[in-house]
Amino acid sequence: MRRFLIISIVCFFAVNISAQISPPGLGHAKTASWFAAGIKQKLGENWESMSYFGMGRTGETSLNPIEKPSILVLNQEFYKQLKNNWKYSFAVSFRNQKEKNSADNNIVDQQEIRLYGRLSHAFKSSKLKVTPTFRQEFRKFFAPKSLEDAESFALRSRLRLQFSIDLNEDSSKKIILSSEQLFSTEKNALSKEWSDLKYHESRFLAYYSVTPKHSAVTFDIGYMNNLVGGNHPYDVSYLAFDVVFNGKRKN
Repeated sequence: MRRFLIISIVCFFAVNISAQISPPGLGHAKTASWFAAGIKQKLGENWESMSYFGMGRTGETSLNPIEKPSILVLNQEFYKQLKNNWKYSFAVSFRNQKEKNSADNNIVDQQEIRLYGRLSHAFKSSKLKVTPTFRQEFRKFFAPKSLEDAESFALRSRLRLQFSIDLNEDSSKKIILSSEQLFSTEKNALSKEWSDLKYHESRFLAYYSVTPKHSAVTFDIGYMNNLVGGNHPYDVSYLAFDVVFNGKRKN
């Protein structure tokens, strides 16, 4: 456990962001939906900023993906383009998520502060870009005492492989496909003990992205299948839509 903590901290400070804003995992449900609006801003020759607000809803037992509110997200990320198609980023995120207390089935709010970093490398051809990404997260939870099995801290490692396919000459229309696997260890709020680092879930995404001609706005619509668990897995189907405003470079 101590060795994993050291490796995680090193990776965080040694750390791609894509235009689309992928949905977060929303827990056990049948269907879910995700909407986000963001601003992408050039800060210099190699630096960029991405700020976004997102909200998710779930259909816990139904096919209605907007049945119940589930999460609100505020996210700020800075990333830098390096030589030879390498890129790294660091970010801070605030989240407020609805959680069900297993003891009485009451819904309570759990807040989370998340710090994360990413390291990626892009392999490019004329129409195709393949980008493997490693992302390391540190998560701090603030849960009411009534919430059983609450976590106080978590460390999570994410491995993603993304394919971006240009559909026209100016790359204003794209298909984006990705597969991401997540591994985590958590510190229980009551026992104060860390769990073993283990596989937690997979996320499979398919997006259509379009930036209208003479526009600074990118629209993304997509689908995500979230396969959670190892021994007794369940999956959740997500519909996702986001809008990203591409700002001008600051002087």
